[in-house]
Amino acid sequence: PKILDKGAVIATCEPVVDIVARPQEFSETQHLSSILESLEMLNEKQRREVRKLLKEFQNLFPTCDADVGHCNMTQHTIDRGDHPPIKQYPRRLPLARKEEADHLVKDMLNNGIIEESSGPWASPIVLVKKKDGSTRFCVDYRKLNEITKKDSYPLPRIDDTLDALNGSQWFTTLDLKSGYWQVEIRAEDREKTAFTTGQGLWQFKVMPFGLCNAPATFERLMETVLRGLSSEACLVYLDDIIIVGRTFEEHLNNLRKVFQRLQKANLKLCPKKCRFFQKEFTYLGHVISAEGVKTDPGKIKAVVDWPRPETVHDLRSFLGLCTYYRRFVKPFSTITRPLHKLTEAKSNFNWTEE
Repeated sequence: PKILDKGAVIATCEPVVDIVARPQEFSETQHLSSILESLEMLNEKQRREVRKLLKEFQNLFPTCDADVGHCNMTQHTIDRGDHPPIKQYPRRLPLARKEEADHLVKDMLNNGIIEESSGPWASPIVLVKKKDGSTRFCVDYRKLNEITKKDSYPLPRIDDTLDALNGSQWFTTLDLKSGYWQVEIRAEDREKTAFTTGQGLWQFKVMPFGLCNAPATFERLMETVLRGLSSEACLVYLDDIIIVGRTFEEHLNNLRKVFQRLQKANLKLCPKKCRFFQKEFTYLGHVISAEGVKTDPGKIKAVVDWPRPETVHDLRSFLGLCTYYRRFVKPFSTITRPLHKLTEAKSNFNWTEE
């Protein structure tokens, strides 16, 4: 123990003012200008036509971070049959992470993403660091997913999507702003999404990440929104929309058609993640251009730099990555046959030159 002298100062207290952070706002000119500045491939006349189109559909682009669309075409449902409610206790978080979680909860509450819950359900939260250093707020819904009746609606085959891009000269990629959050949850199912940070019980009003049927709900929605537009106009994979065209005029017309559909469904786009009138773009680990499809150099580097597998699990992970690019390797099955045999070995894992 440390003995303090009489009158020694061990702490001070000062009044502070609680400043409420306002959502970041940006004007129409700012977010449209940032898009127009990226149109390096276009001449001045073409840029004017794009500017006119963007202004016509400016309501698709949120004017502040808190502005998330509310789709009017579907609601997410959670069918758990007759299984009783599941209540899990919150996981302990370090003080700094706890404060971060409470701040994120407050933001979601203010933005209408969540609401207070008084039901019998509860799942623990998980905080995940994103590449940009920010935190993604997630809920561990594994127990809920185990008892949820699965929706078998399929996602598009990636190889079919890539094949459909052949012959296009212009590409635009659109990204929905917090796509899942634009889909409401049916009122009677909201309590099943309840979570707790250790302080309060909350439930989602919109579809959160982590629900097993969320991808199926979202893919069905997007295909419904864009139904009738052929693959020569646009393709969709969850919240990523690819618009194509063989000429500038055709591409502009296809873009207008997609904008009209999104506007009718009351969906919003993330301007920072949209790329307009590109000659080349990266999509699902591939680089696509008018010349065709090739592998993403960054992903190939990951294959080349993969450490020597030490276990069957390591080897299966490596084969999974390689299989994603099998269309570019001939004969892939012959080359990988020794590796597949090694994953089936009953004896000890033995890595050889073969």
